[in-house]
Amino acid sequence: MPKLSVIIPVYGVEKYLREALDSVINQTLDDIEIILIDDGGKDNCPAIIDEYAKKDSRTVVIHKTNGGYGQACNTGLDRATGEYVAIMEPDDYIESHMYEDLYKIGKDNDSDIVKSPFYLNCEDPDYKKVQYQNFTKSYNIPENSFTIFEAPHFLFLHPSIWSAIYKKDFLKNNNIRFVEAPGSGWTDNPFQVQVFCLAKKINYTSKAYYYWRVLNGNPSEELKDYKVPFLRCAEIREWLKNNNFYVEEILSAYYVREINYIKTTLGMENVSDEFDHIKRIEDMIEQTEMDIVANSKYIPIKDKKLYKNLKNSVKNVYKNRYLKFIYPEKLKRIKKHIIKLKISSKGLTLVIFNKKLI
Repeated sequence: MPKLSVIIPVYGVEKYLREALDSVINQTLDDIEIILIDDGGKDNCPAIIDEYAKKDSRTVVIHKTNGGYGQACNTGLDRATGEYVAIMEPDDYIESHMYEDLYKIGKDNDSDIVKSPFYLNCEDPDYKKVQYQNFTKSYNIPENSFTIFEAPHFLFLHPSIWSAIYKKDFLKNNNIRFVEAPGSGWTDNPFQVQVFCLAKKINYTSKAYYYWRVLNGNPSEELKDYKVPFLRCAEIREWLKNNNFYVEEILSAYYVREINYIKTTLGMENVSDEFDHIKRIEDMIEQTEMDIVANSKYIPIKDKKLYKNLKNSVKNVYKNRYLKFIYPEKLKRIKKHIIKLKISSKGLTLVIFNKKLI
C-alpha cells in the first residue's frame, strides 16, 4: 500500500499539464501512486499522460469518456490504494515537499483530513498575480486536531479540496463521493461539506504549498450556468438534513456560503432565464432560517442586510444587481469607459464604448 494516492482528473489543459505532472512526480514523498484520469480529452492531454506513465512506474492512467470532474474524481477514488488520498487539478502545481509534510502531520495525529492554505495564481491582469490565501489571518483555527464544531468557518471558506489530504478509510467508511454533474459543476462544494462535517480529526497547517491557477479573478464571469450553485445548495442541504447536521451551529456558518452563491449569480452579466433565476433565489431564501442569520457571528452585517432585503423582495434587489455585485477591480475598469447611465423600468443600464469590457 502506498502512503498516498494522488488523483488528477485531466481534461483540456494541454498548456499547463506538464508543469502539474512534473510537480507531482518530483515530490519528496516518494511512496505515492499517481492516478491520471483522462476524461475524454480532445487535445493532446491523453497522449501526454500516457507519455508520463511510461516514464514513471508509479503512474496509472485511466482513459474514459467525458463524464465531468465529479465522475473523474470518483473513478480515481475507486482505483486508489493509498493510505491517504489527494486530489490535484491538472492546470495547477505544488511545492516539492507538500505531500511529505501533510502526510507526516496526518500520521502524527491520525488525522482524517490534513488541510493547508494555498496560493491563488491569477492570470487576470486586474488582480495580483499570486496571493497567499491563509485562513489563520482571519479565523481562529485550533493548533491541535479539531472537528467542524470547533472551526465551522470551513463551511464557507473556499472549498480548495486540493490543498489537503484525506484518509482513504475515512472516505470509504463514510461513503463520501463526488456529485457526478456535467463539467466541473461546483462538485467540490458538497464534497468539502461532507468531509469536514464527518471528520473526527482535522488538522491544519498555515504553510501553503499549492498554486491554484485561475484565468479570471471574478467568479461571476467564470460561472456559465446560474443554476449550478442552486443545484449544489439543494444537495448540500439535503445531505445536512439526512446526516443530522442541519443544526444552528452548522447553519450559522454554512449560510455564509449560500449568500455568496447568490451574490455570484447576481454578478453574472448574462442569465438565460431571469424569471427562473429570481424563483431559485426566492426558494433558497424561503428555506433559510432568518433567526439563525440574525444571530450568526459568521455572517457579515452587510450580508445580513442583503438577506433581509432578499426576504422582503428578491425582485427589488435584482433590478440593480450588476453594478452592486460586480467585483471592484472590474468596476474600476468599466467606469473608465462609461458614456452614460440609462434608467428604465428594468433598472440601471450601462451604455459603454466597448461591450467586451463587461
